[in-house]
Amino acid sequence: MGVTPIGGKAPTLASMLQYSDEINYLCLRNKTLAQFRAGLLRREDVCDAEFLLQASAHHHGRPATYACPICGSEDLRIVTWVYGEALGRASGSARTPEEVAGLLQVGQQCSIHEVEVCPNCRWNQLLKARTITKL
Repeated sequence: MGVTPIGGKAPTLASMLQYSDEINYLCLRNKTLAQFRAGLLRREDVCDAEFLLQASAHHHGRPATYACPICGSEDLRIVTWVYGEALGRASGSARTPEEVAGLLQVGQQCSIHEVEVCPNCRWNQLLKARTITKL
């Protein structure tokens, strides 16, 4: 039986992690989509997810709340990639937020990159990068 902290609530994942230094790539995503829709980019130029990225989307990704902007598939996934010395061999791998929290010791930090991936048409785009610290 677990110990309930003062206040009666167990710590949540959100209360264990602090995010900072966010870089949002939404403008780049919108520019790429506009160029594709204008015929300046071919589908092969924007739908080029490699096998590892697609496999990571399947095994570690979480469902997006919106459809793929290229093919309209409802199977669009958001994959979190982690990087940092504190992670050892896990650096450069796809992980769920719970796995990231488990990899870090209190006070350690790493960077995470969130990528949207469509397993149907192979669209992929970096959405944001940020630093995460375990409290």
